[in-house]
Amino acid sequence: MRKKFILLTAAAFLPSGQAWAQEASSGTAQQSAVGDIVVTAQRRSENIQKVPIAISAFSNETMRQRGLTNVGQISSFTPNVDIKNTSGFAGSSQILVASVRGVGQNDFAFNLEPGVGVYIDGVYFARSLGAVADLLDLERIEVLKGPQGTLFGRNTIGGALNIVTRDPAKDFRYAFEVTGGSFNRTDVRGSVDVPLIGDQLLSQFSFSYKRRDGYQQRIAFPGVIGTSDLGQFRTAGAPGGFETQGGENAINLRGKLKWEPNSRFNLLISADYTNADQAARPSTLIKTFAGPNDGTLLAAYNGCIFGGAPAFICSNRGTVGTSFFGVNADGNPNNNRLPISDALLTGNIDTSYARGSNFDKLKAGGVSATANLTLSENSSIKSITAYRALHSRFGSENAAAPIVVNDASFNMNQTQFSQELQLSNNAFDNRLKSIVGLYYFMENGDLTDSPVFAEGLVQVYGYNHFANRAFAAFAHEHFDVTDKFGLTFGIRYTKENKEFEGFQKDLNSFFLRQRGVDPNVLPLSPAALAILPDPNDPTRVFPVGKNKLSFSNVSFKAGAEYKFSSNVMTYYSFSQGFKSGGWTTRLLDVISPPNDISQLTFRPETANTHEIGLKSTLLNRKLRLNLAAFSTNYDNMQVTVYNGLSPVFKNGGQATIRGFEAEAQAKLGELSINGSLGYLDAYYRQLSPGVTFAASNKLVNTPEWSAALGALWRHGLANGSSFSLAADYSYKSNVHPDAENSRYLQSGNVGMLDGSVGFTSKDDRWSLTLGVRNLTDKRFVVGGFDQSSPGSVGFVSATYSPPRQWYLTLRVHG
Repeated sequence: MRKKFILLTAAAFLPSGQAWAQEASSGTAQQSAVGDIVVTAQRRSENIQKVPIAISAFSNETMRQRGLTNVGQISSFTPNVDIKNTSGFAGSSQILVASVRGVGQNDFAFNLEPGVGVYIDGVYFARSLGAVADLLDLERIEVLKGPQGTLFGRNTIGGALNIVTRDPAKDFRYAFEVTGGSFNRTDVRGSVDVPLIGDQLLSQFSFSYKRRDGYQQRIAFPGVIGTSDLGQFRTAGAPGGFETQGGENAINLRGKLKWEPNSRFNLLISADYTNADQAARPSTLIKTFAGPNDGTLLAAYNGCIFGGAPAFICSNRGTVGTSFFGVNADGNPNNNRLPISDALLTGNIDTSYARGSNFDKLKAGGVSATANLTLSENSSIKSITAYRALHSRFGSENAAAPIVVNDASFNMNQTQFSQELQLSNNAFDNRLKSIVGLYYFMENGDLTDSPVFAEGLVQVYGYNHFANRAFAAFAHEHFDVTDKFGLTFGIRYTKENKEFEGFQKDLNSFFLRQRGVDPNVLPLSPAALAILPDPNDPTRVFPVGKNKLSFSNVSFKAGAEYKFSSNVMTYYSFSQGFKSGGWTTRLLDVISPPNDISQLTFRPETANTHEIGLKSTLLNRKLRLNLAAFSTNYDNMQVTVYNGLSPVFKNGGQATIRGFEAEAQAKLGELSINGSLGYLDAYYRQLSPGVTFAASNKLVNTPEWSAALGALWRHGLANGSSFSLAADYSYKSNVHPDAENSRYLQSGNVGMLDGSVGFTSKDDRWSLTLGVRNLTDKRFVVGGFDQSSPGSVGFVSATYSPPRQWYLTLRVHG
């Protein structure tokens, strides 16, 4: 495998020498060129070609040409990056599941930090829920690859998504856009910039409204079924709510006010708000495991309705305090509940027999103040103060069944406050560029899990409270030793204090009964009391008490770069990443000893990455070619695995990740071409004790190969207007969305084709674009829930990618 990696890396670098020679021999006048891309990956504005970091950048125009409307859609065009908006058993499509170079996180739980940090205008979004940012009045998106801990800090062990929105303009301007399309799609977005006091006080307001029906239809099950009542248990919302799943219904608002009284000081106040009330993400039942020899919860359910299961399982079940027996008037235990089998499969991934929860509600917003003060010609200070709040409720019948198989709803509330100070200084005739800073972060919140299994055989009420306080100090120094050779050094100290208290309950005491204890027979025996976390509450399964953990870390970055010319630079970097540990919160069994919280903790994970790269602008600026190769040691990986019914968090082990990526952009007259290629050789080199994975041993959401090729032809017409044609092809090899590498949930090799045709008026005041996404109607698994093993629920369900969709967009601006 190592030999294969070396050969592929060498092959990736071969084009550079040939292109460089062609540039040196070129003496023709420049007629067209690739434009400069300015990024802030090092907390200062720089040409992307001068930054010794692997970065993929997307401008607002690029996103608009490709018909992209949220940050999750950019992964198709970014090598070695996988971004989804679905997470295992979660019904919400507003969860950002991001993996960069094999490092990320695929769970939304409150106590589990994301592995790829999301920053919008310098403000960190602590939760993966609500991080699927709408691209409202975007300036650019920067995908920073590899650990970014020294400058960006918290939870950027895999990389960072740095999203930059547009500042208010100094003149009056407006832009409005209307889009219609498949599934009754209606998108309206707009912005207006209004100078209030000359060029000293500027304002901007932006909005978007997105509405689309779901692409999965809920249909009636052919036959009569018995009652399926969750009674008073549900706290996060009523079952149902929409006739389809996978739809969209959201409003996004953003306002900005910029005050610049003089050339030395400016203050930007920004506020944003999101309100979504839409259907849950689609779910398709693939297979059931409910036979008498399967050893699953669904097998026990079938045993109850056919009279073959032990009475201690079936009595006092159904809804809380009721029994499976006596449903019929004659008290016949062989009642009229619907048996569970593959008869519940519709045979069509775009239809579902689901009757349960189907809602995805979110309200989120925040306000930030960014102040810049120039202290002298060579030094300045920046302050970023931000507050954000998140309230979300979502639920889905994960098995997509006409009865309650696994109906799970969640309720999350979170607030966060952050303060960052950055002092920038240039010295020694600008050879030394320095940034030092302090960062403070705090968050509080709660998450309530309310899953119901097998018509109420098991009902979980999992309320959790969480608090986090983090402090960091950092420095990032770059020194140009000569005009061609430079050195970079960075360091960050991080201190985090976490608190967690879990109250998870098994409301029907199912697992206690499995141990031979009947909670209704009082008083409980000493042996029964010994296995209870709370002797006064036989339903409680989580250890009693408030738990605290503290973590500290020092991360380093070091590198060097050499400029062969003003257009060609090579670099080497070493960077470290860190993500703190925590507690597993989902527990459906009584552990032993029950009050030992250490059995439920997981350790911090770390990553050490070596990277070499080449950045070049060639052929008289007609070609931009960037290459990078890297190797990462990824230790104490935090993964979500299933312990029976429960998804729990563990340190999975140690992994090695090697790979390369190449990105190119060429401008040939009226034709622009973009291409990328990525390769990942990622594998576990050691598993933690007690952790087992599938034989394929693949990291979560990590394709071996990823590639993209796009072309845009813009032709000027005689009257000054223009006509354009665009096509984009993207490819990703097989991906597993789960740590166990379920054979049912792998995506397979996926190639996607998008295309559009556009017209722009001669004064560039309006444009019309007709586009199609997924032209070949390729369908594949993007997530799912494998509960097929003995001791689990007994089903497998999957979320499939959307079908082919067309859109028509009219845009006017002035």
